Amino acid sequence: MLNVGLTGNIAAGKSTVVEHLRRWGATIIDADELAREAEAPGGEVLAAIVRRFGSDVLAPDGALDRAALRAKVMGDQAALDALNQIVHPAVRRRRDGLLREARARGDVLVVNDIPLLFEVLDPAQFDAIVLVDAPTAVRRTRLRAMRGLSNEEADRMIAAQMPAERKRARSHFVIENDGSPAELERRTRAAFQDLRRRAAVAALGRPARTLLLAAAPASEHPALHAIAARYADAGLSVRRVAGSAAALDQALGGGSPPDAIVATAAAAPAAEQAWERVGRPGVLAYLSNDPDPVAVRLDLRPWGYEWLRLVEPGAAGLTPRSDLFPAANPLP
Repeated sequence: MLNVGLTGNIAAGKSTVVEHLRRWGATIIDADELAREAEAPGGEVLAAIVRRFGSDVLAPDGALDRAALRAKVMGDQAALDALNQIVHPAVRRRRDGLLREARARGDVLVVNDIPLLFEVLDPAQFDAIVLVDAPTAVRRTRLRAMRGLSNEEADRMIAAQMPAERKRARSHFVIENDGSPAELERRTRAAFQDLRRRAAVAALGRPARTLLLAAAPASEHPALHAIAARYADAGLSVRRVAGSAAALDQALGGGSPPDAIVATAAAAPAAEQAWERVGRPGVLAYLSNDPDPVAVRLDLRPWGYEWLRLVEPGAAGLTPRSDLFPAANPLP
């Protein structure tokens, strides 16, 4: 699983970038959402906030009054540090749990939306860092337009965060948001494509060069396009073959055998027979909509298709084979 940290200073456009990535299939973990969950009434986090900052940070219904709390910590580094020490451990525990769940599902690309990533976390814990940035003057104008702030109020909010210039050199990707929404989407798409390639390489788990996709001629599964895209991104040579016995025999009989074969359910019997005849080279898996005989899980959402299951022949009821698939997202 490729674990990505995404950040951006206030009014840089980070939320828009996150929604693009979510729509394109990345798993999103939102730190602000986790903080709101941690600060819910009745929890220890909210009780600790009240003990430290007073009961006037509570709204009449007992929920946290975020504006009142923000007024107490704005410009007071000691107060802000105290708040972070209360909230962030709970957020980190919940984020770690969601990451474990994502790995168990077979997700390949997780994006952690963390506004204060550089301020409160070690960027080295992520496989890649994405920074969304815009010039200070543009962000000031956005704050005035979106929130009705004065220049002075906007400048105070901007100054409360670490300058983006200090973050740029420590980021793997910088998405500039100084143009139109269409331009931001185009730049985000370019970063997403690169992240997708990195995720595919990380998911392989072992050296591989070739992948063979077998489909019955009249019923090619649309997920094969996504599988081809995923492993082509990882640098494999992807070949397609008709799912007949003759075509499979020809594909497997000459030259070096593929490292893996993925067959549609219709082509699986012929693929397994051809695979057996040439000595079971590499790994054979077939597409299945049956949630029971799970041997392998494969997340194809970032490649334009919902996640589905790949099954090894005879693997009904078995867990993934660690000797063949040591990585969280194995080569099928």
